[in-house]
Amino acid sequence: MITLHHVAMTLSPVITPVGLRPRRIWFTIAALVAVGGVLAAAGVMLFVLRSGGDLGQRLTPNQVVTVYLSPADEKMVWVKETGQSVPDIKCDKSPVDGQEILESHEVHLLSENVELNVDNERWRGLLTLSAGPAGRYEVSCRTSGVGPAPTLSIGDPPRFYGARDTALGSLAAFGLAIISVITGGVLAVVVAVRRGLHRVRLRQQRTDANHG
Repeated sequence: MITLHHVAMTLSPVITPVGLRPRRIWFTIAALVAVGGVLAAAGVMLFVLRSGGDLGQRLTPNQVVTVYLSPADEKMVWVKETGQSVPDIKCDKSPVDGQEILESHEVHLLSENVELNVDNERWRGLLTLSAGPAGRYEVSCRTSGVGPAPTLSIGDPPRFYGARDTALGSLAAFGLAIISVITGGVLAVVVAVRRGLHRVRLRQQRTDANHG
């Protein structure tokens, strides 16, 4: 007599114990997640945080150049490093169309080490300029002191150059590395636990079969 139990056993697919066990490839995936996150964080630290910046227009002291300024779009005044002391520079801004300047900002980077390497030349950021309303401005920069006239340039600042921006970028990179390592570690632990439980089940099944 064929019972429902025999029918169910006949229709059930046969799954080997090895097929139920989590594969070792998951350990490799966990390692790749951790290592990949750390490498991505290192890439952020080495390239993203130090990327950007442009010399723009080169000029000499007291030379007038025309640049676009706005309250939200800063320009940086660079000086070419020659081994001499960094000069004290101040800049004047005047709108090309003669309209009134509503706001003007000039921030000196005395404690910041902002550098840019272009064509084997090293440039240092001295100050940032911004003004409102947005538009084209005539800018001239003057230096104080004696000595050879420095070579200046007005261009774009790096994406991250202030202490606050650099700290936030570094924190984000560090967080990415930590999250990746934790994710890879948790994945490896879960796989190891599941493989251990699977071995326990197999031993229990063999024990039951031997006593059956």
